[in-house]
Order: sequence, then structure tokens, then C-alpha cells
Amino acid sequence: MDSHQVSAARLISQGLVDATASTTPTPLSVVRNLGCVQAQALGGALVSIALRTGTSVTAVRAAMDAGDIVRSWTQRGTIHLVAADDLGWVLGLTGQRTLKSVAKRREVFGIDDAMVDAAAQLAEEAIRDRGPLARQELLDAFEPLQAGKEYGHERYLITTLALRNIIAQGPMVEGKDDMKYVLTADWIPNPIELDDEAALHEWMTRYVLSHGPVTVEDAARWTGLPKTPVRTALAAAVSADEIVEVSIDGRDHYQAPELADRLHEGRSRANELLLLPGFDEIILGYKDRSATLDPAHEKLVVPGGNGMFKNTLIDGTRAQATWKRSPRKTGPRLIIDPFDAQHVDVDRAEAVAASHPAFV
Repeated sequence: MDSHQVSAARLISQGLVDATASTTPTPLSVVRNLGCVQAQALGGALVSIALRTGTSVTAVRAAMDAGDIVRSWTQRGTIHLVAADDLGWVLGLTGQRTLKSVAKRREVFGIDDAMVDAAAQLAEEAIRDRGPLARQELLDAFEPLQAGKEYGHERYLITTLALRNIIAQGPMVEGKDDMKYVLTADWIPNPIELDDEAALHEWMTRYVLSHGPVTVEDAARWTGLPKTPVRTALAAAVSADEIVEVSIDGRDHYQAPELADRLHEGRSRANELLLLPGFDEIILGYKDRSATLDPAHEKLVVPGGNGMFKNTLIDGTRAQATWKRSPRKTGPRLIIDPFDAQHVDVDRAEAVAASHPAFV
């Protein structure tokens, strides 16, 4: 494999193309296999999962309501979707690290351990009394704390409880791209328990199998963890024959053992035109995105360098344009902004949109 094939291989690993899998993916299996799914823009995350299952956003929402998938701040201080029974061991790897990184910000807003403990008790009482709560309902439960109504107070109270694995977002808010807060001890009655070494081994193996080929730098950036333990976990997975190490243009990469064969069989399908939401893992899941997104075009997709990712049109395994839904009720479904002088087959894109989960 050379660098020109990396994007095609990643599209296959991520389940965006190639239907050679022996089992039909479900929303839960997609999220579990990917390890975690960026969900800052929840509507886009639901579409990302639907694209990998060949189902609808409605089916993905049903998996949330069933308790299969939850949303929490699993890594990099950013909110993700994760298999519910995996949440505890993932936060075991990342939660304390994230809490330490924002300790000074909590101090700025006067949030100390006593306030967090009181907030935990109020959350438990309110949720057990009334069931899953929307964000404002949870904040209303914190009113006795008199913590203030600034965004920082609200944000750090909620995220601290989430990082301590006391609360998470569970079922969907009906009719909205939002989720209600639940108590993890009640919502996830049978969590998977792993020690840190086993947990990191599991996480890194899943990441490589679902994102490969990847580098140590990609994996460290994705988890937000230091490179040394990440490198150790990857080496252990290679020794166990769960993943393989390959050299691509002189750099060490990790991938599934069968990926080269799948790439050979599915390369033509990898050239399909794809309409991906802005935070999709094919763009977000790597430190080095250049295999799919030309660095010259990165600011067109990520205008601020981080924080907001536009929808991308992938064709021939490469990002060719950004896109958004047309506000018109009739006529073309898409507004497409090609990169530079890139040619985009608008008719093909419209044909894809006709059955796309973002439009159905």
C-alpha cells in the first residue's frame, strides 16, 4: 500500500464503503467498533452512524432510546457517542486526565469539590424522581447551589459530573437533535469492567481496526492520551496478532490484518461519491488528514482550525467540496462549494442525496 491508497483503505475500515462484512452492522456495533463517535453536532453524528448501517436516522435514535448508546465527554474534553456498557472503562482512561486539565477553569467559576458533591446529590434526586432530564431541567435542579447562570458554571458542573461517570446523556429529546441526562449507575446496569492496561489495549485495537491505516500520532491525538502508553498498547496488539504494522512511504502504520485484501477487493467501491456530515470520523479521526483532505483545502472544511467542521463531499476517495442542504423546497437538494477548480459531478451528488439519511 502507498499513500495514494490510504484514504480508500480508511473508507473501507470505517464501513463507509465495501459491503463484504459477514454480519449486518447495527447502530450499536458501529459505535462499538469505532471506539467512540464525535458528537458535538449530534444530528451529524446520527447521520454518520446511519451511513455505516445503511439504515435511517430514526433507527439510530431508537438505539439511543433503548439505552444501547450514550453520549458523554469521553476524550479530548469533547462530547462523543459511546456504547453504553463501554463508558465506564473509557472514562477510567480519560476522565481524571480531563478533569485535571480543566481544574483551573473550574476554580475561575468557583466550582469546588463540595459544590460538585452537592450537584451530584441533586442530580440523583431529580432524575430518580422525574426520570431522564433535559439540560435545562437538570440545571433547574441545581438551583439550590446558587452557582450562577453563566455558561461556564453550567458547563463545568455538568461535565464534571459526566467525567466522574455519575451522569451521561441517554435517550433522545423527542423531535430534537438533543439527549436527556440519566444516572449512569441506573441507565447502565451491567457495565464492562476492564483495568487500565486491558482498557487501553481494547480501545487501541478497536481504533486501528476501524480507522486503519493509522500512526501512533493519529491514535494519541484521537484519544488525547500520551504517545508512550499508546505505542505500548499498539505493540501489544501487534504481538497478539490482532493488528499488523506496515510501512507506508517510510512511516510506521497500523491496520487490520485483512485490510490489504479488502482494499484489493473493494477499491472500486471506495471511489463512490459520499456526502458526509462535518464531524465524520473519516476527517476528524486522524491527526494527519492529508490522505483524504488536501492540506491546501483544510481551512475550507475547518475554517477556525478546530471546533467546527463543514460537511464534505468525497469522490474518488478525496474530499472535493463542502456541501449543505438547500433551503428550497423544490429543485436541487444540495448547495455544493467545490475546492478551487475541482470538478464535482452535481448530478451524481443529487442522486446520492435522494436516498441519503440526512434527507430522508
